[in-house]
Amino acid sequence: MAERVDDRWFGDWIGYSAAATLASVLLILANPFTGWPRTITSAGLVLALFPVYWFLARPSRAGIRGNSWRAWTYVAIATLVYFAAYGLNNWANIALFILSPQFFLVLSALPAAAVIVVINFGGVLVRWLVGDLEPGDVAGTLGLTVLIIAVSIYFSNRITAVTKQSRERGLLIDRLREQQREIAELSEQQGAAAERERIAREMHDTLAQGFTSIVTLGHAVQGELESDPAGARRHVELMTETAQENLQESRRIIAALTPGRLAESTLEQALGRVAGRFEEETDVPVAFDVVGEPRAAAPAVEVVALRVFQEALANVRKHARATTVDAALSYDAGSLGLTVHDDGSGFDAAAPRDGYGIDGMQARVREAGGTFELSTAPGTGTRLSVRLPAEPIVEAQ
Repeated sequence: MAERVDDRWFGDWIGYSAAATLASVLLILANPFTGWPRTITSAGLVLALFPVYWFLARPSRAGIRGNSWRAWTYVAIATLVYFAAYGLNNWANIALFILSPQFFLVLSALPAAAVIVVINFGGVLVRWLVGDLEPGDVAGTLGLTVLIIAVSIYFSNRITAVTKQSRERGLLIDRLREQQREIAELSEQQGAAAERERIAREMHDTLAQGFTSIVTLGHAVQGELESDPAGARRHVELMTETAQENLQESRRIIAALTPGRLAESTLEQALGRVAGRFEEETDVPVAFDVVGEPRAAAPAVEVVALRVFQEALANVRKHARATTVDAALSYDAGSLGLTVHDDGSGFDAAAPRDGYGIDGMQARVREAGGTFELSTAPGTGTRLSVRLPAEPIVEAQ
């Protein structure tokens, strides 16, 4: 990613350079002890540095500490102009307040420091060449020059360090914004994936089971039309009820509402009706018991229990060839348990599975913070045991 230029920061620096240039020009003109022609020329040279800096080396073009050819060209021009202005009027040395920060803006630390040393000692040499430096003033001037160099380097370097930190913060903010955008995209994708998984799971646990019941009942009706018309009518009624329930469930899946059975009754009543419907459709008896004192649990937990029970009985219908099913809903202090045990053919739990049912049940239970256990083997039937967190719900007074 390209480095972002903090235009507001550089606007402030251009403003400082303009203000410092104007102040330097006024101070030079206010001290015309070398004569007005020389003083005006010196002030003009200092003033001319600002447009040169603007068009050639301001940081928005050359970059902070870029050491570019523009930067070095400006440094060379500024140094020569400063020497000329300083030779015409001593007050031109005030321009160092402009040049020192600029040098640190356009050059890296060591070259900038070297240029400041050169321009300060060069100024002493210029004063000596023009005869403005008495022999007795050499020691004091050199000492003052060293002090000025040290102060200039220190403060200029600190100022440009702040500039660098400002740039880095700007880059960091850009990266954070980019990461926030990526996180938002990922969250949106994950939300869509979770919604697709929810719909697929609900369709598998409700609609697919309902359609399976309708198909099974349809086959039964075909064989009963001639031999058992009463039984055929009963199965047609079951098919109609199942189709209506599927239609209601499809609408609730789209709206992500509570399953119809739970919206109309308690969990134990809903499970009892599922068991009764299964027995009526398959002629396989289901012994359903409730252990402990029934109580309301969180809706999400009750939905998981209902869907697991529906899927367990659907697996018995499709695969087990069972003759009996024992089921129990149990309550204890902080959880509820659900067990479904059939005497069917069983299967190898470690073998690869093509279906979605068992994996879907495990995923539901895990997401709800519960435990899932499956005990089965070929020829021994299947026992499914689920325990879900269900702290008692305290009703508001």
